Amino acid sequence: MTKRDDIPQTYYDGRECRQRGSNKLANPFSAISIKGAWWLAGFNDMDMELTHETQTNGPAAPPAPGSGSLAA
Repeated sequence: MTKRDDIPQTYYDGRECRQRGSNKLANPFSAISIKGAWWLAGFNDMDMELTHETQTNGPAAPPAPGSGSLAA
């Protein structure tokens, strides 16, 4: 079994959603469900990666509309 087989697709769906600039309200699952937790974990992991990139590579891109960011 590969490492990726241990992680459900919903995790990667959350990562892709964050990379496209969507917000946490795009989570198609209940916040208290297992799938919802995996989706949110992927979303948050990608968010940390994007934040790290902007801190090391220059100014951050503007937040996505409706993202709820206080930086807007």
